[in-house]
Amino acid sequence: MGLRVEYLDYFDTINEENLILCLGFFDGLHKAHQALIKKGLMIKKEKNYKLGVLTFDISIKLFMQNKPFYFLTSVDDKAKILEDLDVDILYVMKVSYDLIKYSPEGFIEQFLSKLKVCVAGEDFTFGYLGKGKVDLLQKSSYFETVVIKEITYHGEKIGSTRIRENLLNGEIAEANFLLGREYSITGKVIHGNGIGKRLGFPTANIDFTNYLLPKLGVYFTKVVIDGQEYYGMTNVGKRPTFNDTKITLETFIFDFSKDIYDQAIGIKFLKFMRDEYYFENKADLIERIKQDRLDVLELIEKRGIE
Repeated sequence: MGLRVEYLDYFDTINEENLILCLGFFDGLHKAHQALIKKGLMIKKEKNYKLGVLTFDISIKLFMQNKPFYFLTSVDDKAKILEDLDVDILYVMKVSYDLIKYSPEGFIEQFLSKLKVCVAGEDFTFGYLGKGKVDLLQKSSYFETVVIKEITYHGEKIGSTRIRENLLNGEIAEANFLLGREYSITGKVIHGNGIGKRLGFPTANIDFTNYLLPKLGVYFTKVVIDGQEYYGMTNVGKRPTFNDTKITLETFIFDFSKDIYDQAIGIKFLKFMRDEYYFENKADLIERIKQDRLDVLELIEKRGIE
């Protein structure tokens, strides 16, 4: 039947019968999140229940601090990943001042009281100021609670914060390993200022909305267009040679020449190639881009051999 996505306001309830619900923000839907959801899938198979995942449309912590939020996975990204995992329902809670006023007990009563099973990580918090902890879920008579212990890699917790640090440091291999897939940004192709075309390397300029951008620099990437993958050379940066200050995400796509303006495409980050540099003139920049192209082609060739 596929995944059903439902948005919830603070006054809504969850009334689905025979429901297991995985609780969390799930930004990144990384390997630790996937382990939690796989536990839910095991219970689904055993009891023949439906499996739901509860997430939030933005970070509650940053909402309370009135700060912008840059996500690893959009709601659409989460939906695609969860559908592939065989989850039945994705509940997206709309974060508001009314929502964050709920006491932990009130949150359980309003949203969780009709459940059969709750699955949560041991550090999950909920309710006003995050005062609700998993022990409160375990004490509830409404449902059974399954708590998933912290999952580590090289002695450190696998979590969204760690993956963010990896990305901001250009450590793409580790970020992708912890995610269980390539870090990906999806956005519409928008009109830029045509610098790439004038340099002989026409690029697709992507509207990255509120995604977290990795470290500024040049990347080896894959570009997903209409379900087809192409290799790309992607720049995340301010183009200092042209005195720009706005950060852009633009990709040169190998073996591709179609018009894709206003079309949504995906950028999968494979490897950080180099930092963004200031060049004294366009000629030096063009020579560096030509070398970048050769470096990426070498990586493509290696992938073909492996």
